Amino acid sequence: MKLSAMRAIARKEFIQIRRDKATLYMVAIFPVMMLVLYGFGIRYDVKSVPMTVLDQDGSPQSRQYIERFAHSPYFAVRRYVDNYRDLQRDIDRGDSRIGLVVSAEFGERLSSRRTAAVQVIVDGADNNTATIAMSYVSQITQAYSSFVMVQQMEAVLRQAQLTIPAIEAEPRVWFNPNLESVQFIVPGIIAIIMMIVGTVLTAVTIVKEKEQGTIEQIVSSPIGRYELMIGKVLPYAVLAYVDFLLIVAASYFLFGVTIKGSLLLLLVTAFIYLIGVLGLGILVSTSTQTQMSAMLTAILASMLPSILLSGFIFPIRQMPRFLQAITVLVPARYFIEILRDIYLKGLGIEYFWKETLYILLFGFATLILAAWRFQKRLG
Repeated sequence: MKLSAMRAIARKEFIQIRRDKATLYMVAIFPVMMLVLYGFGIRYDVKSVPMTVLDQDGSPQSRQYIERFAHSPYFAVRRYVDNYRDLQRDIDRGDSRIGLVVSAEFGERLSSRRTAAVQVIVDGADNNTATIAMSYVSQITQAYSSFVMVQQMEAVLRQAQLTIPAIEAEPRVWFNPNLESVQFIVPGIIAIIMMIVGTVLTAVTIVKEKEQGTIEQIVSSPIGRYELMIGKVLPYAVLAYVDFLLIVAASYFLFGVTIKGSLLLLLVTAFIYLIGVLGLGILVSTSTQTQMSAMLTAILASMLPSILLSGFIFPIRQMPRFLQAITVLVPARYFIEILRDIYLKGLGIEYFWKETLYILLFGFATLILAAWRFQKRLG
């Protein structure tokens, strides 16, 4: 292969990219915009859930129990009502997502060492918020129940002058101590943006020449087919890698997401992942006839699997068996695992070498298939 020929094709592509405003938008603005939208828009944290409280007891125990919700960051008590009808109206209108009803015998039953029940009404229209909010209600209720039991037990033990050993659980959260969802989401966004941008940019390269009718002139020149393919893809590979660096920097300055592992390892694995992304783009480019169809096919082939089948939003273990089998073919699944291992855990290659090897094999497979399709199409 002649380096001068590849240099000439690459230079031509750089000139076209500089003149193409759509490509510049795709490279410079779209990744940051997508990072901002996903980074600020997707949250697994549920905080300040609006709540309406109906306290039918009014005892010190019921007020003490309700104060735990009022002081919790997960709930925001919007209103205290005197009847069930007003509570139901708040839930129906969407003013509150949770309705808490404390029975009239709450304090009396606790004082007599009997079980006291509370009613929790949950707006199930938002399934995710409802599920998480119910778990928070259960945690707060369980904590208050334990507090009451300990108080009663301590009173009995003081009278009998006895002591018993206690077991106390002290949880420690590793890798993401504050349980911030942005620390979990941003690495996944990086993998998805790279997949979409790299595939779409590369997909239109060869199609553009075919659509404009200039591909025949290039083929009839002394330039070889592989030189042509590498020369056309190289500029987009550079742009896609620059996009990756831009996203990594933006994730740090916008969201404070730091890399706990090796930066060099991150750059190397990103380059390996980029090989497969570009191979997929070339494969799409050799299989379509127009830029519009190439772009749509590239989006479908990159965005949908990367978002839905990579574990980015939906846990893979919770998917049906046949979908779990399909996720094995999605390279974004493995790169997201690598990114989270490097970003959150600071692990080395010995912990994710299998994922790296799969991405490398996927990249070579797509490049070989794309080169064969490219040669066949030009032939």
